[in-house]
Amino acid sequence: MDLYRQFKNANEERKDFGKSKGALFGQFDEFLVRMQSRFNDIRYDFLLKPKKRNNSESLVDLLREFIGLGKKKANITVIDLSSVPTYVRPAVSAQVARLAYEFNYWNPRRRDFPITLICEEAHAYIPREKGGQFEGTKKMMERIAKEGRKYGVSIGVVSQRPTELSETMLSQCSSFICLRITNPDDQAYVRGLVPEAEGDLTDILTSLGRGEALVLGEAAPLPTRVQIYKPDPEPQSNDVDYFTSWREGPDDLDVEGIVNFWRTQTRK
Repeated sequence: MDLYRQFKNANEERKDFGKSKGALFGQFDEFLVRMQSRFNDIRYDFLLKPKKRNNSESLVDLLREFIGLGKKKANITVIDLSSVPTYVRPAVSAQVARLAYEFNYWNPRRRDFPITLICEEAHAYIPREKGGQFEGTKKMMERIAKEGRKYGVSIGVVSQRPTELSETMLSQCSSFICLRITNPDDQAYVRGLVPEAEGDLTDILTSLGRGEALVLGEAAPLPTRVQIYKPDPEPQSNDVDYFTSWREGPDDLDVEGIVNFWRTQTRK
């Protein structure tokens, strides 16, 4: 809010007892409106109105939780960005990558404490094309892919569209776990990534069943077709049964409750 007040004061500044306008009078009208809308948007509260970890001294606790050494130790930390507004998602993604890289860069025991970033839907923020709002995120992720191994930081990318993923990122990958791929362009792209002797094996990508994968690269001495165990409990990620839902679904919905969830940014 201090920054907002400074812009507001400059935008309304008058001199000579109000007879003349300041040099920046009226220059920030639209900017102040947009800035105020961000303050009033609950989705930006984590950034503009943090309730905890809102000072430099809290960085230690933040890093401890980030690397799994908080009050509840964990080998995996999940960072959900689905509720983060699109406008700030690039900056948040870049900072997450930077935290992992910088932490182990300065960690004297980096070789005993390796960190791996697993990037879900990586093509959405590590795109193949240059420029755009995710350019900063892309550069940071590519830096980890190229230099991170020296500091005990590695990266794994998960994507359904490898043709849309950064070429630099894929060129640094040493192992591939390929699930079912039906798109011919994606099949050809994966075929070009693996050694020539193993290229014919990618033909089975279209015939893989649910939970099956083809493992290639350093992770397996020979290309291997594997069955991945289902998680227990299973995530609620199955496709919606449209036909059954349209035929037997509810006749009414609690629209007021849905609007309330929307406004408060909470989900069941």
